[in-house]
Amino acid sequence: MFGIVPKNPVRALRLRGSPGDLRDQAMKRRVLANLLALSCAALSGSASPPPVQDALAGVPEAARRIARPALDWLCAAQNGDGSWGDNPGFPGEVGNTCIATLALMSTGSTGTRGRYYREIRRGLDWLASRIPYFGSNDGGRDQGTLLQRKLGENIDLYLATLLYSQVLGNAIDTHDDERIQDQLQQAVDRISSLQKANGEWETSYEPILTTISAWLALRQAHDAGIAVHGASADKVVRYLKQDVYDAGQGAFRDQKWGRQMRFVTQAGGLRVLYGMGEGHSPEGIKATEVLVKMSFDQDVGGREGGEEFLGALFAVQALGIEGGPVASNYFDAMTQALGACQNKDGSWLGHHCITGRVFCTATSILTLLSPARMLPMVER
Repeated sequence: MFGIVPKNPVRALRLRGSPGDLRDQAMKRRVLANLLALSCAALSGSASPPPVQDALAGVPEAARRIARPALDWLCAAQNGDGSWGDNPGFPGEVGNTCIATLALMSTGSTGTRGRYYREIRRGLDWLASRIPYFGSNDGGRDQGTLLQRKLGENIDLYLATLLYSQVLGNAIDTHDDERIQDQLQQAVDRISSLQKANGEWETSYEPILTTISAWLALRQAHDAGIAVHGASADKVVRYLKQDVYDAGQGAFRDQKWGRQMRFVTQAGGLRVLYGMGEGHSPEGIKATEVLVKMSFDQDVGGREGGEEFLGALFAVQALGIEGGPVASNYFDAMTQALGACQNKDGSWLGHHCITGRVFCTATSILTLLSPARMLPMVER
């Protein structure tokens, strides 16, 4: 199994089935939910799917207040064909379209219902024409994008897998679900084949963030019922603990960056440990003590880039899995930090490396709304 059995007994019971059983059970529940939503719309005389009620319950008002203009900005930045590029008006790219669609889904909307169902549907329709063979060696993917230059040539593959693992079972019809399921399996097989013997994935500009993104893609696909063969989550943990972790300082140190103590590396390492049930291990406890003392923009002298925004998401998700006062206080501090660097139009801009406003804004939205809906969805 690629991951751990959740503490939730109902969830654990469901995970004992085969991948095919998991897909069937998840799909049946989601299809019934969609049918109910459409029936309600018909009875009310409304042509639009009903909104998801209380989707953001549990999100502090300070975070919601910052997220609202960001969501408006992100919708306005969508291209006419349904895609998103690095910035408004830029050519559409798979990676940016995936992360932007995930951000809108963090409100509780899907491609069939909710406030942002139109934008999500348009994004998914555009992606459907770009990812027919995404699990192959070339797959018609974008080449040389900003996200690929910083997070690895396969980052589009990882982000598409994250998105499709959330969409599976929520498509408009059975044909769409079958297509998504087949493409997810191809993508998972491809990602699994890319893991190195020591547990990491490709060496990119940000190796740790790349490996965590690949690990998370496989975790979410597994949770959606897709079989994962040939990759090992235990190898990822071993890689982080033995090859990256500095026990003396409680820090994850990446060889690519001269083993500096960096926020993005610390956040990424803890994201895996907490996700694998190792948050209370000696390494997890000490690394958390280091993380909460860090500033998310400290790596480049107070200038945040897309990597820092992604690191903020991983850090908040990691602590949020366990919850408690430490997680709550950390979320409040991160909310304040994100509010301080938000642009007047509601977006965020990277000042180095990943500078695109779409990626920075989408990851910030995911961070701010994580108390309500941790997307990519993780069993807490």
